[in-house]
Amino acid sequence: MTGGFAFPFGPSLAAAGWKAVSFPGRSPATFTARGKDAVRVETAGGAGLLWRPAPASVARAERAKWRWRKARGVGPTDLSRKGGDDRVLAVYFAFADRRDKRAGTDLQALLRSGRGDILMYVWGGAAKAGTIHKLPYFKGRGRSIVKRPADAAAGQWFSEDAAIAADFKRAFGKAPGRLVAIAVSSDADDTGGHNLAALADLCVK
Repeated sequence: MTGGFAFPFGPSLAAAGWKAVSFPGRSPATFTARGKDAVRVETAGGAGLLWRPAPASVARAERAKWRWRKARGVGPTDLSRKGGDDRVLAVYFAFADRRDKRAGTDLQALLRSGRGDILMYVWGGAAKAGTIHKLPYFKGRGRSIVKRPADAAAGQWFSEDAAIAADFKRAFGKAPGRLVAIAVSSDADDTGGHNLAALADLCVK
């Protein structure tokens, strides 16, 4: 993608500004940098999140691109049901409210406060690609869009091109606020399954 910002994962996740988050009572996911531009994600019966702030230069980003690959993953689930929404991978885009001048770039603080919106692109679930779900979390301020259903082929890379601004408006019925953070997650705690996947070349413009 010409212009915009490419999110690095290496030489180490910490050096590239990423922070791993685990959840009480659940086994964590493992995130490992693979070179500069890719991350390996694995969880066995657990869940985890990897996030970092988005630079101010892409606060009004309209598109995102990435590649991802599944080696193995949980089967089809209902992404709208709390406690039954396991998925192989998800890419989060976190937006602060347009008029909220106090909102920072801390994803965890944004989620706790309910002062922003989460648009999530998912590899997983039972629905067809393009399906929008209202997420059972984030105080009603989250939506997911299926990019690849759970049964999409393993062992090959898929390239994605997401119109995040247009998709946000379609999912929420309003224009997006400022893009302040981005995240990658994997979830297998409800089914007790095993996810092993990778994501690479993540960029926004």
